[in-house]
Amino acid sequence: MTSVVEHDRLEPSAQSADETHPVAPDPAPAGGRRTVRSRIPAVRTFLVTVLLLAGAGVGGAYVLNHRLAESAFVTLQDAVLTADALPVGSTASGVVTEMLVTEQTRVAAGQELARVRLAADPALARQQPRVETLRAPVPGTVSKVNIAVGGVMGAGEPVITLYDHTKLSFAARATEEQLRELRLGMAARIAGPGLNRPVPVTVDHVEARIGPDPLSDAPLTEDQKAVHEQLTVVLVPRTDAVDTVSALVPGLRFTAEIDTKTAAGRTPAVNGAG
Repeated sequence: MTSVVEHDRLEPSAQSADETHPVAPDPAPAGGRRTVRSRIPAVRTFLVTVLLLAGAGVGGAYVLNHRLAESAFVTLQDAVLTADALPVGSTASGVVTEMLVTEQTRVAAGQELARVRLAADPALARQQPRVETLRAPVPGTVSKVNIAVGGVMGAGEPVITLYDHTKLSFAARATEEQLRELRLGMAARIAGPGLNRPVPVTVDHVEARIGPDPLSDAPLTEDQKAVHEQLTVVLVPRTDAVDTVSALVPGLRFTAEIDTKTAAGRTPAVNGAG
């Protein structure tokens, strides 16, 4: 009896203890946080893939544009700076006694170039040899002193050769295939020795072939065939580049790049080219 009574008293005490200090429930698993973390590698992979694809696209576009830009230009090697020669001499023979200029000297029209002592005319036995002063007929630059002091000159033989430095041009050979892409008036640029930056020029005209007749009975050699497959393209400096080109020496070789995107609707450089 005594044990039963004590048991009945203990149960309320246990219940009251449970009510006074309730047991905290087990924490719920952090499912949301684990889901976010599990998605981070996938998002990172996606971003890396997008960046790689974008880089590949930009690189491909650059290569394509670069190739298109290259295809828009026709490059001609060995564009030689040329000038029309203007010989200065005398109609009579004689001896050069004095030279007043040197090569690459710029002269004005009428400027004294040299003095020569003309030979006496045999028909006039008493006539003394006379001295003639050679003068520049036009403004220009001395390209060559043909006969030095003390040299004998013949009648009509040049003593000095001038050229007009304001009318220089570049001559470059081109194949018929290249000429099909060229038209008169196309813009081009010249680069090479003595130039700090490319010089703007334009396609002015095309000169005829020089060499044996390809229609002749005699067979052409390989070198002659190569010559006949080419024509000479003449490029003239733009007005704002004349001063730069005039400081160069004729005979120097440069590289010409012709922009085929310019003057597309103008007259072809060669008849029948298109």
